[in-house]
Amino acid sequence: MSTMHPLYVSLSFGMALLYGWYLKGWRSVCRGLGYGLAVIAIVAAANAFFNGLGLTVLFHVGDHPITAEALCYGLCAGGMLVSVIQWFSCYQEVMTSDKFLSLFGRLAPTTSMMVSMIFRYIPDTIRKAREIQTAQKAMLGNESPGKKQELSQGIRMASILMSWSMESSIETADSMRSRGYGETKRSHYTKQKINRYDVILLCVVGLLIAVNGYWIFARANQFAFYPWMEGVSIPWWIGTLYAILLGIPLLLEGREQLCWLPSRL
Repeated sequence: MSTMHPLYVSLSFGMALLYGWYLKGWRSVCRGLGYGLAVIAIVAAANAFFNGLGLTVLFHVGDHPITAEALCYGLCAGGMLVSVIQWFSCYQEVMTSDKFLSLFGRLAPTTSMMVSMIFRYIPDTIRKAREIQTAQKAMLGNESPGKKQELSQGIRMASILMSWSMESSIETADSMRSRGYGETKRSHYTKQKINRYDVILLCVVGLLIAVNGYWIFARANQFAFYPWMEGVSIPWWIGTLYAILLGIPLLLEGREQLCWLPSRL
């Protein structure tokens, strides 16, 4: 999110696809990639149509010039947006509520509990809405509802979801109170301690973040799209370090697969 340099955007987009492919499979990634490419195309087309800056005119739409600089800016902006969405989708697959509470339960117990509950209620609400929609379709059969009926169904669904959410919140609060939440220091299901491997990995990640952060804010952000594209070129070894930083989650998740790969060949 800190730069729209084409190299950084491309590497982030590619590594997010690889990590998502490992976590969710190629079908889910291809389905999300279709939506992502559509978003990139819409952002690029909108920026090229409404922004006439740039000296390299490709063609005209009426009296409005479509420039290569505006098109490239839109592609990079859309690619950055889709990459962030892809990384957050990977985060959602990896970071469970129990892991979140293990990390921040002692520092901010109330806030971490609230965020964890929000993350749990969002998919539960979506799942409940689909169940309600399926039940409404079953009651109607093959009858195609009109606009008024669709509006009535939407209002009824919202009312049911609000009632269900309030009831579920009351049940959750009663359950937490009966289990002694807030009375004593919170315990954990699993005891996780930081070992020497974790310290080394944190140092490596911190070093990679520092190096890439310097190049992003001091050099990469000097890349200009208007009035023509110019900027400092990023050395290959900086791109390699950035790819390594983005690939660390994939290496951590896939190290078991890599260890067993020779025996499967």
